[in-house]
Amino acid sequence: MQSQVIISQDLSGVGQVSMAVAVPLIAAFGHQPLLLPTALLSAHTGFANNTYFDLSAQMPKILSHWQDLNIKPQAILLGYLGQSALNVWQKWLPQYANVGIKVIDPVMGDHGQLYRGFDDTYVQAMQQLVRLATVITPNPTEAQLLLNEPLSADPLLPKAATALAQRLADRFHVDVVLTGVNMVNGRVGVAVVEQGQARLWQTQRLSGEFFGTGDIFAAVLCGALVEGIDLIEASHLAMNFVARALITTLADKSDPRFGVAYSAELPWLLHTISTRI
Repeated sequence: MQSQVIISQDLSGVGQVSMAVAVPLIAAFGHQPLLLPTALLSAHTGFANNTYFDLSAQMPKILSHWQDLNIKPQAILLGYLGQSALNVWQKWLPQYANVGIKVIDPVMGDHGQLYRGFDDTYVQAMQQLVRLATVITPNPTEAQLLLNEPLSADPLLPKAATALAQRLADRFHVDVVLTGVNMVNGRVGVAVVEQGQARLWQTQRLSGEFFGTGDIFAAVLCGALVEGIDLIEASHLAMNFVARALITTLADKSDPRFGVAYSAELPWLLHTISTRI
């Protein structure tokens, strides 16, 4: 029987980001995605003048119907929410206390800045929500926001990256995968804290602006966890998959706004998973 994974984040009609990548990636693992979109966009925010339709009012009705259907997921993956959808999950996530894998990507900032449209109220609400997760996947800016620390986009030493992840784990009592860390050596790091055990992975930094990499990382991480792969290995797998997909994207010379060309690397991903489980 397929494992069921609730995926709740926005859906963009154009651009391989958020739910548009999470659903096929979770399905590629052989899991059954259960879709709970928070909003419908004509295109993601990397495109100008995109439309935005808030679906949060429908979310409680959908979740109530799923209860009537006796839906019992094995995992929950939350990405970009927005204030209204975050409020919904604050009320509903405690009802899924028995779900062993709850991955929250606290999307709200990057490059040392809070995203436009978010404020301190949203940060405070996210600080409460992540306490209900089993794993969180913030970038350094989001980690600093969660910890109420000064925002900085400065590159980090390995010890500082691991320490930042550890402070998150200590404060929120969750496992942490700190993603997209700019390292002082010019590479990109992923700092993992799992039940007190810390690990830092690094990969090459590629030039360019890419959309959806965090969404891809979180989906692969979640899918791997459902497969029974431990968090440290799952984070390494997700990092390598994203790195390979970025190399493919650069080779294609396609418009990066349309997202990362990850599908060409799916055979590698599935083969790698089959050798680990």
